[in-house]
Amino acid sequence: MWEVLPGRSGPMMVLSTGVVGLDGTTGEELWSYRVDSGGLHQVRPTPDHDKVLLTRPDHEPDTAALLDAGTGQLIAEHTSGVGASFAQASTLTSDVAVVVPSGKEGPVEAFSLHEGEQVWTYEPPQREGSDGVVVEEAVSAGETVVLIAAYNDGTLQDDSVDLHEQGMLVVGLDEATGKPLWEVEQEFHSDMRRVAEYELSPNAEALFLDVGAGNQRYKFLIDPATGKEIDGEAYQEQERYPVGLLDDGYVETAADYDKEVVDYWRMSFQGQELARVETRLRSAEGDLDRGVPLEEGVLRLDHLTEPDLDRGPVHAEFGWWDGKEDPVVLNADMTGNEPWWQSEDTALTLPDAPVTALVPGAAVLTEETSGPWTVVGLT
Repeated sequence: MWEVLPGRSGPMMVLSTGVVGLDGTTGEELWSYRVDSGGLHQVRPTPDHDKVLLTRPDHEPDTAALLDAGTGQLIAEHTSGVGASFAQASTLTSDVAVVVPSGKEGPVEAFSLHEGEQVWTYEPPQREGSDGVVVEEAVSAGETVVLIAAYNDGTLQDDSVDLHEQGMLVVGLDEATGKPLWEVEQEFHSDMRRVAEYELSPNAEALFLDVGAGNQRYKFLIDPATGKEIDGEAYQEQERYPVGLLDDGYVETAADYDKEVVDYWRMSFQGQELARVETRLRSAEGDLDRGVPLEEGVLRLDHLTEPDLDRGPVHAEFGWWDGKEDPVVLNADMTGNEPWWQSEDTALTLPDAPVTALVPGAAVLTEETSGPWTVVGLT
């Protein structure tokens, strides 16, 4: 098995031979779609989880299949050059696949998921004194495609050159037509190439942008639909670490090693503390994933045992924001994989950790690396 993706009713299990859709509450198989030969290159759901796109560029001819993510029914199939374009897509919307030129200047293209035809192209605007602009990322945010780009001042050849003045450009496009809706620019200086880091809230209500370095670091919160700046800020506290963005705020964490506890803060964009969870310190806390923030609370995984930090039982811990109940810890029953995942040198490398995929009806725990997988669903 390759990975677990969110479908309309629960998880979609991606295998080398196809995709299987499960019910998120019960784990019951709802549908399957198998490929005859050659395997799969990539499987991607649309943001609304209604459809899923399968690409097979090593297949002759290049093929892309669009499925209903609730039933597995084939909606459309595309071959030849269109299939190759779908395989290169940077992001999907509910109706189009957006292709960004990889690391070079050129137009952004969008192809219809249903018809396979090109529906729009977009050339980012040039800036006086610039030697070009490169679109680095495309992000699907509701009915808007957000492009994250960097202006080239003539020295932006690779990551090793000395850089001075740089420019961030973020553009919002109408996902159906490619028409520009808004633009946000920011100039900054750095001695190495910088591209804006970003995070989109779960329901695309807020887009967080972080660009620059050192004392010249700019952080933005904008509405992806309008490009207007959202009043407030995120991730400003230097003594805390980011966990994740929510639609009305964000979550941070910090460990108190003397007290052997970890705190999670749910903050509004205006800096108000909305909730706080205190829980136990895990083994090798600083090297573990910081958790998954949810509207109801925070989910944390623990897989290391003292004193040697071996791969042991995988525990899933959930703490509620309202604080009415103590955090609950469940054995995720993934210990059958322990001999396989054990690191040969735990002094240098921690044993592989499980990963969490959020799907309708469940949080699904799986392994990160190829091997004999155990899949556990938590509701």
